[in-house]
Amino acid sequence: MQMKRVVVPALVASFFTTPLIAQDKTMLVLDASGSMWGQIDGKAKITIAQNTIGTLLSDLEAGDDLGLMAYGHRRKGDCGDIEVLVETGPETVGEIASQVNRISPKGKTPMASAISQAASSMRHVEDRATVILISDGVETCSPDPCAVARMLEETGVDFTAHV
Repeated sequence: MQMKRVVVPALVASFFTTPLIAQDKTMLVLDASGSMWGQIDGKAKITIAQNTIGTLLSDLEAGDDLGLMAYGHRRKGDCGDIEVLVETGPETVGEIASQVNRISPKGKTPMASAISQAASSMRHVEDRATVILISDGVETCSPDPCAVARMLEETGVDFTAHV
């Protein structure tokens, strides 16, 4: 599996315009590492991500089973800084939008661990599960995110990870 960098609005839009969210438990995993303060056309990547996610969340239908996880948002230099901010469930759009707007990037990029934790939080071996990772960068902690995604795909029932 090869990871591809995509400008955040295009990445997020591609997932919200597919029927994935209505069919699966879906966990949005937001990169809140320090690199999200980087600029695209004079605008911070975290601001672009927040605005885009907010706009697209407003277009979702009621009852979509959606959750939010973030990493790198609480502590600098901590590969364990991963947190489920909103558990997957129906009627979570408002809380997800609120949490996304409060995020202030600080730390590392434990991408692989976040993907694994997101899948586990949705009981991916029991239910269909989708992880949508919104990230600008490269893993800065230890595991290989592609290897973790492959392993989860092999052990899960209809598990899908989008990066």
